[in-house]
Amino acid sequence: MLESLDPFQQLLLGVSSIGLLMIFLVIFLTASPNFENTDRLKKILDLFEKKK
Repeated sequence: MLESLDPFQQLLLGVSSIGLLMIFLVIFLTASPNFENTDRLKKILDLFEKKK
């Protein structure tokens, strides 16, 4: 099936399937009960707000 596609179409299919896999992984991991947001940017912004 993949052999009949253009090389560009194969690349597009591969990239989009990896993207969908990553989106599903993020949804799955954030839905986990042990998930904790350890966002560095958010911590830095909170630190600046506390200084004011």
